[in-house]
Amino acid sequence: MKRKLWHYLLLFSVTVTGLSSCSDEADTKVADSPKGIATANHTATDDEPVIVIIGASTAAGRGASTPDSAWVNRLIAATVNNTKPLHYRNLALGGLTSYAAMPTGFVPPSGRPAPDTARNVTKALSYHPDLVMITYPSNDVANNYANSEVLSNYRTVIKLLEQASVNYIVFGAQPRDLSTLSKRKLLKTLSDSIASAFPDHHHDYYDMLATSTYNIKPELAAGDGIHVNDTGHRLIFKSVLNHPIFIGTID
Repeated sequence: MKRKLWHYLLLFSVTVTGLSSCSDEADTKVADSPKGIATANHTATDDEPVIVIIGASTAAGRGASTPDSAWVNRLIAATVNNTKPLHYRNLALGGLTSYAAMPTGFVPPSGRPAPDTARNVTKALSYHPDLVMITYPSNDVANNYANSEVLSNYRTVIKLLEQASVNYIVFGAQPRDLSTLSKRKLLKTLSDSIASAFPDHHHDYYDMLATSTYNIKPELAAGDGIHVNDTGHRLIFKSVLNHPIFIGTID
């Protein structure tokens, strides 16, 4: 894997945000750092990849019955004994949209939220990551933001990552039990559009979670019409673990 020619700054202990809400709740729970992951006072070296996740409630663990069942925590646990020690920073929080990811200083259009400076691309880059995962599954569509807005936001974020020579994975949308078929279908359209816009960097698992009517599959539903359950989180985890860009980062 091509390494950047810098030394990483001192990292804090791994922060795994827990079961935050799907809308505007700002609460998070911080899980204990898994054994073997970066600790406070540990300096990551050029051979120890840094992985940052920016996103919303699914990445923050919503829908999972326990923190250990959330897909990010499963990923951390599955790679705890990786040949190269891995350093994770999970900045995801429930209720966020793609506007939260925008760089510090970005002025949003009228009626749109400002960047979350504690959880945006600027913050992600401050950790000098090797990989950034971008995952805002459904809140933009639920808030009636056009898919073109989401793609524009992703392009802005990705431009900064590419300028910094940071690799990235853009997650597609997830199904959500929205009130109308046409609105639910917008999530499928968004997922397809992300795959088309970022063919070498996308991660699309929409069909794995969705019914033919664009709802969450009953056996994967957490019961709130928005999130997936433990089984759904496990499916997401496995798909990320086998993603070529993730594999290339940790090898």
